Amino acid sequence: MSMKYINLKILIIILCISLIFISCKETNNTNDIEETTLKKENELLRKENELLRKEEELNQKIVIEESQAKQSERTDNLNFLKTLNGIYPNDVKLLENSSLTQRLKILIGNERYNFLIENWATEIPMVFSNNIFVTEGCQAHNCSSTNFIIVYDFSKDIMYAGIREEENIQTFSEDGSNSIKINEWKK
Repeated sequence: MSMKYINLKILIIILCISLIFISCKETNNTNDIEETTLKKENELLRKENELLRKEEELNQKIVIEESQAKQSERTDNLNFLKTLNGIYPNDVKLLENSSLTQRLKILIGNERYNFLIENWATEIPMVFSNNIFVTEGCQAHNCSSTNFIIVYDFSKDIMYAGIREEENIQTFSEDGSNSIKINEWKK
């Protein structure tokens, strides 16, 4: 019985050692699989980051193009002003033109715009020179105290306005800059 017992012990030991080796090999296989999976995941993340970067660049280009298109459209909408040199504003119903009035309302506000419209009676011919459009008007029988100027600089795509109400002067600019024409008018 002792030999059977010894053989059984040896068999159990061999079986345990085999299981340990098999388990280690499976662990190595598992580690290899995990390593491969991690490499693939890293590659996918790298590609995803690259796609996100490209998408962001594309979105920036789209925003720039849309902005340029709007800028061009804004300027194009006022191109008709270039043809009005020497013409009176009322003859072409200038203050009813939606492209002009929309920007003017944004610039001076609805209350000031309404005041301008209600008091713009006497006017002088419009001027277009050196890529700058100028129109002026005033309150009937009170031109020296209540008058208005609208200036549009095509080179800069900027509208300016001035309102003199009973000698009090307010000036407006779409970008906060000064216009030589407005400064001359203020004197």
